[in-house]
Parts: sequence; structure tokens; C-alpha cells
Amino acid sequence: MTTQKPVFGKKTSGAASRRTTRPAQSQALSAKAEAFLQRERETRGERAPSGGGLPLPSTGSSSTAGGKPVWGRRVIARIVDELLVWGLLFLMFHDDTGRQLSVYIEAPMDSAQENAAGVALFGYALLWGCLESAYNIAMEASRLQATLGKMLVGAVVTDRDGGKPGLGGVIMRNTLGRFIANMVPFCAGYVMGLFRKDRRCIHDMMSGTMVRKRAPAALSAGYGEVFA
Repeated sequence: MTTQKPVFGKKTSGAASRRTTRPAQSQALSAKAEAFLQRERETRGERAPSGGGLPLPSTGSSSTAGGKPVWGRRVIARIVDELLVWGLLFLMFHDDTGRQLSVYIEAPMDSAQENAAGVALFGYALLWGCLESAYNIAMEASRLQATLGKMLVGAVVTDRDGGKPGLGGVIMRNTLGRFIANMVPFCAGYVMGLFRKDRRCIHDMMSGTMVRKRAPAALSAGYGEVFA
């Protein structure tokens, strides 16, 4: 029968099981990582956490498709989209639109021919407005959150928190909101966005939307490069 030798200065039976591992202290981020996080916070409009560390997402929608608000890009996008819709309308009705335009220009003023051509051209303008509204709503309410013009310049339509806008907001933006913006004299409904920090125009404020720079899709890859 063997007896266990006492080990002086050490705890015996059950000591190992009662040991608890001390939690590892968080290490301070490198200067490169801190700079990267700061850039991401500024680009994506996120709140900086207290005590450093990873950025905290802003309140509101969980989508983070939008970066900083833009104005110049949206002007270019608007021109591109209008030309696209006008081009589609011209391809569909170019024979009749050309003929009606010629009659309207050449017919005597206030004649029946001029009035009839004017009504026809107004109908085409109304059709263009309906096509453009339907096109904008379909594209901006989709997962792309942008028309072809906005995709070309790297912009997206978001809600006020930078997330995906709701269907109701997109419809308001491209119907009544757009109509009111077009009715304001001297394009002031659009120009006012140039002087606002959030770059919102009248139709944006009516619909609760914003136009922002598209944030990089592969953000996780950027984190991996910095914290590797």
C-alpha cells in the first residue's frame, strides 16, 4: 500500500480544477488600425465608441449601403437618367414625335394644327414623366437603391440613417416630392441641397430620404487587411 508524499509549498488534490483562468486584457489597437477605423466612421456616419475599439453602428436601419451625403453626383445622375428615359421614348415614338414637333413649329400661331400638335407633345411629356417616375421607383426601391445614373456615379438612395429606404418613401420622393421640387422657381428645390450639410432637397425632406456615396461592399476585407 503506497502513501502519497506531501508536496510542501504546493496545493494538493483538486487544486488544478479550482484554478480559474484570468481574462486576457484587451490590447491597444495599432496606429494603423485606429486610423482605418476613424476613416470608416467618417465615411459611414458611425458613432465612435467610448474607450476606443470597433465602431458602433448608427441607430436606425441595419443596412450600411450609404456613405457621406453627395450633391454633385446626383446632378450628373439626374441628367443621365432623364436622357435615358427620353431616349427610350424617342425610340418608341420617334416618327410621330418628330412629325408633331414639325407641325407645332411650322403651323400658324393659334391654328388648329398648332393646338393639336401641342396637345400631342404634351401627352408625350406626360408619358415621359410617368415612365421616369416608374423607372426611379423600381430602381431605388430595389436592392440596388439606385437608378442607372446613380450607379454610374457611385451614389445610392437611403433613409436618413443610411439604410435602405422604404417603398412608401421612394414613391413619395418620385411622385409628389419630385413634382413640388420641379414647381419651385429657378430650380431652388434642388439647389437648396447644395447649401445643406446633409445635401437634402425638397423631395428628400418630404420622403425622409437622402442621396449618399455608395460605401464599399467588401468592408470586411478592409478590416482583415488592417487587423491581420
